Amino acid sequence: MGRWSRLVALCTLLLASSVLHAQTLYDFGFIRTQQPPVHHDGRLLLFSWGGGINSVSCSPFDLNGDSYPDLILFEKHGNRLLTFINNGIDDSCSYTLALEYAQRFPTLHDWVIFRDYDTDGRLDIFTYGTAGITIYHNISIGTQLEFECVTTQLQSEQYGQLTNLYASPDDYLAIEDVDGDGDLDILNFWLLGKYVHLHRNYSMENYGDCNHLNFKLEDECWGHFEEGGEDNSILLNSSCGRKSEPTRHVGSTIVVRDLTGNGLPDMVLGDIDYPNLVFLQNGGTLDDALMVAIDTLFPNPEQPVRLYSMPVLSFVDIDNDGVEELLASPSDPVLNKSQDLNSVWGYRINEQSQYEKFTENFLQDEMIDVGSGAAPVFYDWDGDGLADLFIGNYGRYEGSVLINGFLTSSFISSITYYHNSGSETEPAFEWVTDDFGGLWQYGLIGLHSAFCDLDGNGTTDLLCGTSDGNILLFSNRNLPPALPDFEAPNSDFISHDFGDFAKPQLFDLDRDGHTDLLVGNRRGRIAYFRNTSNTDICNFQFVTDTLGGVDVRDAESSYFGFCAPWFFRNQADETVLFCGSEQGEIFYYQNIDNNLTGTFVQDEVAWSEMGTDWHTYNREGLRTVPAVTDLNGDGYLEVAIGNYAGGVTLFSGTTPPPVSITQYPTVQFITSIKAFPNPTHDHFTLVSEGGGQLLVTDAMGRLILRREVTENESVMVGCSGWPTGIYFCEVRSDRGRQTCKIVVVR
Repeated sequence: MGRWSRLVALCTLLLASSVLHAQTLYDFGFIRTQQPPVHHDGRLLLFSWGGGINSVSCSPFDLNGDSYPDLILFEKHGNRLLTFINNGIDDSCSYTLALEYAQRFPTLHDWVIFRDYDTDGRLDIFTYGTAGITIYHNISIGTQLEFECVTTQLQSEQYGQLTNLYASPDDYLAIEDVDGDGDLDILNFWLLGKYVHLHRNYSMENYGDCNHLNFKLEDECWGHFEEGGEDNSILLNSSCGRKSEPTRHVGSTIVVRDLTGNGLPDMVLGDIDYPNLVFLQNGGTLDDALMVAIDTLFPNPEQPVRLYSMPVLSFVDIDNDGVEELLASPSDPVLNKSQDLNSVWGYRINEQSQYEKFTENFLQDEMIDVGSGAAPVFYDWDGDGLADLFIGNYGRYEGSVLINGFLTSSFISSITYYHNSGSETEPAFEWVTDDFGGLWQYGLIGLHSAFCDLDGNGTTDLLCGTSDGNILLFSNRNLPPALPDFEAPNSDFISHDFGDFAKPQLFDLDRDGHTDLLVGNRRGRIAYFRNTSNTDICNFQFVTDTLGGVDVRDAESSYFGFCAPWFFRNQADETVLFCGSEQGEIFYYQNIDNNLTGTFVQDEVAWSEMGTDWHTYNREGLRTVPAVTDLNGDGYLEVAIGNYAGGVTLFSGTTPPPVSITQYPTVQFITSIKAFPNPTHDHFTLVSEGGGQLLVTDAMGRLILRREVTENESVMVGCSGWPTGIYFCEVRSDRGRQTCKIVVVR
């Protein structure tokens, strides 16, 4: 840092210190940014720090009230919303990434469908709830986005009683006006697949408007067809009478639209483990759909969709020409199946009125995207005083094969290198290679990098953690700034069971002047190896597998934590820790110095993203990996966060906000609800931090128990007579809702 830069940074810190005396501030302030610029082969990436894409559904949505349809992408692999503002240029596909709009939406997960159910001109939200559908009504005024929860579990009249309208977290439903009466109906697959059910909305018939959600199961064999029980084959002219037959169906996507121009809703299906879309032509009537023809090479026999796995279809006018393009992307919930780097295919109508493919990576080619999983690391490789960017990954998609009817996809991991070609105060990154050091040749999975001269020969070596829990040493024969010439990997450098998905960091934790080794893992903990060497050759000695008592697992959702540690020193020269996790939360720990044998203190309110008048606690997708450095020399730390969609989001450091600033999103939820023991066989205890109405339902949405609970009340629930299965416990109040699962075994 130059003399002038240091002076500016010092003045900034002194000013921040004086403000601190006047009001209580957070420890850090972060603003989401699209700077510094990133170039790939000389081309500026428009959405470089967008966070990557693996598996999205796309929807038009007017975010800023200018009447142009903006664009929302819902990333299934991380439950992220990516919001793009339409720049309003006719006959041109031109967008600006504006992720601040995403913070104004409620927490959404598994799938999202935007539809205007009450015809007020504002798109409402249909999303997965508890074995069913949750709906948020759009009550926005002008450009201020706001939503209110209408129901957390949509009901439908079925077999003489009002019960939950079943939805799977893996399926995409069709929510359209199927019968042409003006209100929205719902098509979903039967619980075990094969047959499509029509839930007809009687809002128009019963109330004369579209404002109500008045559903009834009207048809258990809509279209008179059935899907194969072992594959994605289609049988036409079915009576749907074989519901007792077993089926392995576990996921499908449904899109309904008149694609033949005969005024009837046709259907396009995607199926789990399969790459194609199947088009079904409707030759019946509005009252009685009848599928009469099948096309497995949709939308063009010369360029069909072949997109692993379970493609979902979206129709969006992306170029403001009045004609909708077709966008397809995988929606398989399994993380290691997506064609990651080429997973948003686009088709547009050509002069012959046929769909013609124009891209396989819509929007992806404008982002940093390294495939599946992104593990960023800042390190000055060439010794010019500027932090370069290295990004490991779970892997890049190589191919898929069906084995015994089940899909297996292959991936190979590598490290992408972006050189910092900017200056001390104005960084800029330029892509150099997506196979730094030639590591792709070894066929590894889950590379996570750390750099240091480990053998004392004056070159920078590389430590890599892998998915199988190894720590590999790649000794470098080249001096910087040359690209490395690594020796074959040494797997015996450290003999220790690190746990799967080892994530190393090299950092002088005990401040003795020697670089120590910290390793996170899938178990959610951190191992500590102290460097006991008095020479330039590192000698790591094991200290503990549970450093600081850190455990980033979310016991209610997973057995795993995928701990990704980044220790650093704050402005007060205190050692602190940001730690990524499987569920996306960035954990923040303090009280580390002089406490390496004790328990670190977790601060739950330190990490926040700031807007003009709001802040929010962020989760940037699944399996987040943070990296921290001061990129622009202003004295504030930047944070890059990788996620499983293969991209990186960047937050610029700034003056910490006061704790009194408003928090978004506006839809709030109860803090916590827990059930234990889990699994159980005869009873369990449920504790909710907030009071409200407790509902327990089975996997089909049938109500098992309803009662009122008070704040922090412990409720013992007997379940000795319940069948084996998964049950959902939900507490509802005026503050929102929260759910947890309980498994009953016999």
